[in-house]
Amino acid sequence: GKDNDFQWVIDPLDGTTNYLRGVPHFCISIAVVHKGTVQQGVVYDPVREELFTASRGAGAQLNGRRLRLSPLTELNGALLATGFPFKAKHRYDEYQAMFGRLFERCADMRRAGAAALDLAYVAAGRYDGFFELGLKPWDLMAGDLLVREAGGIVTDFEGGHNYVQSGHIVAGAPKVLKQMLAQLRKKPESND
Repeated sequence: GKDNDFQWVIDPLDGTTNYLRGVPHFCISIAVVHKGTVQQGVVYDPVREELFTASRGAGAQLNGRRLRLSPLTELNGALLATGFPFKAKHRYDEYQAMFGRLFERCADMRRAGAAALDLAYVAAGRYDGFFELGLKPWDLMAGDLLVREAGGIVTDFEGGHNYVQSGHIVAGAPKVLKQMLAQLRKKPESND
């Protein structure tokens, strides 16, 4: 349109492979961006009839009830979510090393196949943290606002704000996220 101040960022089906194969974990993700800042975010799971919503400065909700992150403060005991870099298989070794370092320190990991829904689950306290590399803006913008409005932090792997451009995202409660970042930033040990 003519009003470039507003942008709609829509993923009509996040978790396409799940949907096509009958795996009941997929969603619709919509974000409204005004002058470069996400103002509204919606993630809808039609299978469970769960509507996750967030408005900048007004909090996040699930079917009208306020969302808050998990109260967990330690990576030890955390349930983390991730996604495999299936569109960037050349980065698998790097991803595998990061996965391994986190897996050794958390309670368990999940890979469900819908990043927007994973981020909504972080906002709802179902997951304690989430990380993935190579996402597109439509995969993460609505979930980003959900996590932030539920009290969480969203960064790139360096702890910066370049995740929309890079597609490398880490999200969670502040203390868990800090511990996740410490593991994601570690460089592989040399055999020299």
